[in-house]
Amino acid sequence: MVRLFLSVDMAGSTQFKARFTDGGSWLDTFRTFFTNFPLMLAGQVGFAFLEEGETPSVEVWKVMGDEVIFVATPASAEELVNLLLALLRTMNAYEERYLEDLPLRLKGTAWLADFAGPNIELEIPELSGGESVRAIDFIGPDLDLGFRVTKFARPACLTLSLDVADLVLTAGNAGQVALHLIGAEELKGVMFGRPYPILWMLEAGEDFNFMPWEVEQCPHMARATGMPPTPASDIERAIANIRLYLRKMHGVQRPRLELGPPTA
Repeated sequence: MVRLFLSVDMAGSTQFKARFTDGGSWLDTFRTFFTNFPLMLAGQVGFAFLEEGETPSVEVWKVMGDEVIFVATPASAEELVNLLLALLRTMNAYEERYLEDLPLRLKGTAWLADFAGPNIELEIPELSGGESVRAIDFIGPDLDLGFRVTKFARPACLTLSLDVADLVLTAGNAGQVALHLIGAEELKGVMFGRPYPILWMLEAGEDFNFMPWEVEQCPHMARATGMPPTPASDIERAIANIRLYLRKMHGVQRPRLELGPPTA
């Protein structure tokens, strides 16, 4: 089984909270986020699959600081694209409704983890009200990679892992999104030190909605401003080069992940 993980984090939250000494003002802002964002995402997912026979489940996996992480199990590349679009639309709608006059922005990351491979699902016993309950956790190298890739996340777009981008390119509805290959940068503990491609996703026809000061402070955002979508062939080549490097230099096979139920 391949699971999709979707991370949404607050950019600018540390400075924002430091402005308040009583805690009340920033508490309301974050309480609203953790309460309303999942509800808005559920609505966008329902809308994205309105004409489909079934709507995939998207659940909160965990909350870490100012970040909420969702998990889903898309059955196809087309479902994957719809879920990514639903998340991106939710981020944009939430910013417009709740953060327009606040120095906060949302940044998102999407990655996949193969639980037929080296990753595992754990049931962790917990005590709640004197009763034993079980929480679900996920661990493994794909989870570690995903958390590393969040380093590339910026406001107003989705950062994709290579596995996600690889499947997006195969989807019948891939024309609804635009992928931008911004560059490559080394991630600690990832790909044996080989620079990892930075891939950002927008909805097709949209531009990066960066603030002027964000562009001034981040060279990746400056490069992306006005940048056209990257041709699929260029992204496919970048993915193929990573696979070749892993196989040739380290004996690691990293084939394209397969979504849906296991085949016999």
